[in-house]
Amino acid sequence: TPDSAVYDLLSRQLVHPGHPDVNTGDENGPSVLPDIMSITHSHMLGSVYNTVLGEEPKFTNYTMQFKGVLDYMWYSTRNLRPLSAAPIPDESVLTRHGDALPSTQYSSDHLMQISDMQIVSGGSR
Repeated sequence: TPDSAVYDLLSRQLVHPGHPDVNTGDENGPSVLPDIMSITHSHMLGSVYNTVLGEEPKFTNYTMQFKGVLDYMWYSTRNLRPLSAAPIPDESVLTRHGDALPSTQYSSDHLMQISDMQIVSGGSR
């Protein structure tokens, strides 16, 4: 989800040292993650939905047990520019054929995400 450390890592290239996902507060407990300052990457990534629509969808997965965002469309900001993003249907539309997905109208519990992309010549914006 947008408030997760994984989203931070993909969108900002790093995870803030104080992020609750990586800051367990238990100094004596086992450490399974590398040093937080070394969790970085050099890819310039953008989220299609956040870029085009100004926010992430409210959900991309809609089941009885979970309704939230599991799926994202990431793109290289150096090489691509998203031109459009298909809107995610409202909850009222999704529940016309049942309480959750999949349903007779939607064959998966994940909602389809679509975007038209433009290749950026020269490799920069």
